[in-house]
Amino acid sequence: MKKTKVDQAIYSQLFSADSKQVLQALNLLKEQGNAEYLPILFDLLLAGCEAEVEQTIIKLLGTVKDKSTIPVFVHALQNEKYKPIRKKITTVCWQNGLDFSEHIETFTDLVITENWETAFEAFTVIENFEHFPAPEVMKPLKLKIAAALKLAQDQRAYLLEELLKLST
Repeated sequence: MKKTKVDQAIYSQLFSADSKQVLQALNLLKEQGNAEYLPILFDLLLAGCEAEVEQTIIKLLGTVKDKSTIPVFVHALQNEKYKPIRKKITTVCWQNGLDFSEHIETFTDLVITENWETAFEAFTVIENFEHFPAPEVMKPLKLKIAAALKLAQDQRAYLLEELLKLST
């Protein structure tokens, strides 16, 4: 993903009723896309699209390597509008391999509050961090995790215990 603004022709194709047009536009995004397209792709997923289009979007999001997109992914995860597709967004965050370690609190909150599948995906993002934040950043998170652990059951408790181990 490069460039800095949305190409109106690609934008129009993304919202075409013809799935071939949409797929064509998605292929163009592999070469010409930028962070500005991410909310558009999230909106397409949210609106519900044909299975092939959805799979292509998810595959594309899973290959994003531009570090400038990290805040866009995190904002989407925090945005209630995207709650119905939060699991999909979280999944592509670990698939694309970007370094979300500066946003560990967001992913920790997902482990604590979201349904099992989304929590597991968020845990996977954290588990794949190359570097954990400094101890002074981790201390309040550890307290938050410990407090959540007291109320958690079974699978979530396991994830929270593992989070505590990872962050030491």
